[in-house]
Parts: sequence; C-alpha cells; structure tokens
Amino acid sequence: MFDSLNFETVEGRNTDRDLVLFALTTCSFCKKAKAFLEENSFQYRFVYMDKIDPEAKKAFKTEFAERFNKRLSYPTLLIDNKELLTGFIRIAWEKELME
Repeated sequence: MFDSLNFETVEGRNTDRDLVLFALTTCSFCKKAKAFLEENSFQYRFVYMDKIDPEAKKAFKTEFAERFNKRLSYPTLLIDNKELLTGFIRIAWEKELME
C-alpha cells in the first residue's frame, strides 16, 4: 500500500507503536499534529501528500479508501497499520497514544 510513497522518518524515544502520518504542507492542523508527536518524543514516519506525484496520490487514496472504508483527510495518523486518528484533536491523540 505504501510502495508509491516516500516517507520521512522523525526519530523519537517512544518507538513502541508504528506511527504513520499523512499530512499537507499547508495544513495548520497537520503542523500541530507533527508538533504533538515531536513534543512527546514519538518516532513516526510522514509524507506530505501535496508533494507527491498526482497519479501516485490518486492511486494511494483509492487503495486507502478500499482498505479502511474511509476517505483520506488531513492529518491522518495510522497506528500499527490498523487504527486511524483523523484530524488533530489533542485530547483524542493523548488518549490514544499516551494512556
């Protein structure tokens, strides 16, 4: 599913979960999501969807929708390749990642 995407890795002390962030460079909530992950020292991978090839983006979004039965919106955090957090709502992210 991720073959067509080029992820960047952000190192952190919290490595017990596989975190993948889908974001846009212009999205203020995406910036807040990244800041939250970094402030709490989570290791994660991310991709800015507005910086990838339009055809690859289209194919990925189709595959994402089929797999998760949900449209990709931003930010979306994929946890352990199965759970999704969509949008950045700090209290929800704290509950899911820190409890």
